[in-house]
Amino acid sequence: MNDAVISVTLNISEGFLRRRDKETMQFLRYSVASNGELKACYYIAEGRQYLRTGELGGLIELNESIAKMLRRWQGTLEADGTPIRNARPKRGPRTKDQGRTRDQGRTRDQEPGTRD
Repeated sequence: MNDAVISVTLNISEGFLRRRDKETMQFLRYSVASNGELKACYYIAEGRQYLRTGELGGLIELNESIAKMLRRWQGTLEADGTPIRNARPKRGPRTKDQGRTRDQGRTRDQEPGTRD
């Protein structure tokens, strides 16, 4: 059980750090599989009476919550690793460019209206 828990966590971390959607998707798949192994371990532990009465329900609920989070993350990525265009919630309308960031022909050190 300990190995499965560690595997879920480390695969999530490694997938996130890869910074490539295709690789992230693969490591999320590993995490989902390890989380499934952990769920099976909970049932085995309950069958062998390693768990207290009523403890299994909370563990399964937490396990399924983690699985849901992983599936939602996977849902933001296409199978080939490209991001889904509308995966993020839409925000309000964009503001118009006010021209404040355009190059105005001077550097930070120059005063407006002066040239070198």
